[in-house]
Order: sequence, then C-alpha cells, then structure tokens
Amino acid sequence: MTAKTTFSISYYCRKSKQNKQGQAPLELCININGERIFVNLPAKFFPKEFNKKRKPVHIEELTNQYKIKVNEVIADLMSNNLPITAPNIRDYLRTGGTKSYTIGDLCKEYLGHIKNKMNVPTYKRYELASDFLCAELGADKQLPSINNADMVRVYDALKIKYLSSTSAGYMIKIKTILTYAFDNGLMRVRPFNGIKINKGIAKIGYLSSDDINKIKSVDLSDYPKLDKVRDLLLFQCSTGLAYCDMVNFDSSLIKKINGVYIYCNKRQKTNVEFTSVIMADGMEVLNKYNGQLPLISNQKYNSYLKELQRLAGINTVITTHLCRKTYAHHMLNSGVKIDTVARLLGHSNSNITQRIYCRKTTETIASEVAQILQ
Repeated sequence: MTAKTTFSISYYCRKSKQNKQGQAPLELCININGERIFVNLPAKFFPKEFNKKRKPVHIEELTNQYKIKVNEVIADLMSNNLPITAPNIRDYLRTGGTKSYTIGDLCKEYLGHIKNKMNVPTYKRYELASDFLCAELGADKQLPSINNADMVRVYDALKIKYLSSTSAGYMIKIKTILTYAFDNGLMRVRPFNGIKINKGIAKIGYLSSDDINKIKSVDLSDYPKLDKVRDLLLFQCSTGLAYCDMVNFDSSLIKKINGVYIYCNKRQKTNVEFTSVIMADGMEVLNKYNGQLPLISNQKYNSYLKELQRLAGINTVITTHLCRKTYAHHMLNSGVKIDTVARLLGHSNSNITQRIYCRKTTETIASEVAQILQ
C-alpha cells in the first residue's frame, strides 16, 4: 500500500435491517481510495446497544478481532504482490484467498448460516435445493459468472422433475441462497431479474368426516401402541396444532369462553401467536390423559400414522401435517372466515392459509350462494 493510499474500516449496525427480535447484522465497511464495500459479519446486535459511545466489552472485542484480521489480510496481499482493493480484502476475508466464490462455497456457507435457525424439515429442503443447484450448474461454477440464462435453465430442470408447486418451492429457496450472495457482495447482479416463479395451485388434502369415523371405529386391540397414535391424530384434527406445538402443549393455558375451550400460545416454529379452538374430540383426548399428552417422536408418529391409515382402510396418506389441514378445512367449511382460520393456525396472514391449508368445497360455495339468492 503506497503512501498516497487512503484506507479505513468502520462498522455499522443498521435499524433498517433488524430482524423480528430487534437485532441487526454487523456490517464491516472497507474503504480504500474512496472505494467502499460492505461485508456482513456473522454477528447480530441490538442497534441501540451497538451505537452507544461506550460499547459493551463483547462488541469491542469482536470489532478489534476484525481490525487485526483485515491488517493481516493486507499484509498477505502485499507479500503476494496482489492489488490492495476493497473487493480483494472482502474475498480474502471470506475465502482465505483472492479466488472467486463458487456455487459450492456459497451453498456450504449458507447452509451453515441457517442450520440452527430453522427446523430440520425446512433445513433439509434447503439442502436439496442446494444439491440441485450444484448438480445443474456445477459446484465449481464461479458466482460472478451466474446469469439470468442459468436461472432459466435451473427452473426448467426443476419443472421437468417436480410438480409446479414443488418446483416453485425449490426455486424460491435457490433464489434466497443467491440473494444472500448478492446482499453479501459475492455477486454484482441479481440473476433472477425478470424470472417469475409460478407457485401453481397446490392440491390440498384433508381427512373427511367419513375418514375420521373409520379411524375412530377401527379395532386396535391387537395394536396397543396405535391407540395413543389415534388419540394424538384426533387431538391434532380437533386443534390444528402442528406437531412441535402439540409436543409442547401446556393444558394450563386452556380457557373456557362462552362455552368454547380456547388454547392461546405462540408457534414454536415462527413465534407467531395463535388462538386454537379445541373441538370435542380434542377435549376427550385431554381428559383421557389428564391434560398430559403422550409423547412420540415425529418420525415414529408419522410412521405409525401410515399403519393406522392401512388398518382403517383410508386411501389418503395420513401425516401429522394433514391433521392440521383437516382442522383448517373443517373450520373454513363450517362458516369460519379465512382470516379467523389463519389466526387459529398461527399464520401471519391468510394467503398461506388459503393457498396451502384449506379451500371451500363446492358444497359450501353452493350453500352460501343459495342463502344469498333466497
């Protein structure tokens, strides 16, 4: 670095980038000869805490570590006769060298970034999306070389392999991964510009009243383990609770309002509040176990549900998530408004409720129209 070179580093913790918990990512700003580049660091702080004149010790220690690291990078670049530029320092911090990031590098980093921030099924879907992206374009493909045509190719390949709703889901995850790369300065263009992801119309499954009656009446005397599984299924179909919320069910939170049993809590997955109306079957199950539901692992529960499905002679594939959709279907087609159904399920808005969880049947629509025309 010559005497005329100007160099500085600074840190930002912007309110505009706060998450739901009020924390924002720490950004390192590298400025060389007026050329500035921002790098998101793997740390989040409350902006009010970070922007104090006298910062907490743990923040000071982290920023000092990065000051030392940047100086080491500059020394390394100089010893290798490489140009001291903001992008070079950024790339060096990320990769340990000046080579460009590859798709494989990005996927590995992003999966590590999200691993402890979401549930296992969602993480697995991101893994599958990453694997598909690497297989289609090549894990060694340099990120800066990815363009719009590459994304069209990936999307076309997904649509050949999967149904429209599934291919759209994977494409959205690939877009999220590449947006992460763009936001962190690893790509200079957004390769998704102009590409519209068609989510399609998802086929919504549910258990009919006849299915529920078959499950209730099936003889399980030779299958004692399945008796508890049936109880949990009936409880889910009567409350709409996701498996993780059922496992963490707290009967002390039940209230009786106007003759209706209400259970209010926050979703384990999203921390969104929900208000579940517990139907009669659900209360019977709770009374049977004195408010303490029997616990079964998610994997075993879904496996036992398939066995229960076979014994009851039901064609619809039963999963823990199908039970939640059954509750939503029953509520909507019993006259409950879609916004209220969304609140029952703990959805932040009714779009996902209507698109993925439940729709009015032809019979319900005909009945509503007939009442209006009478």
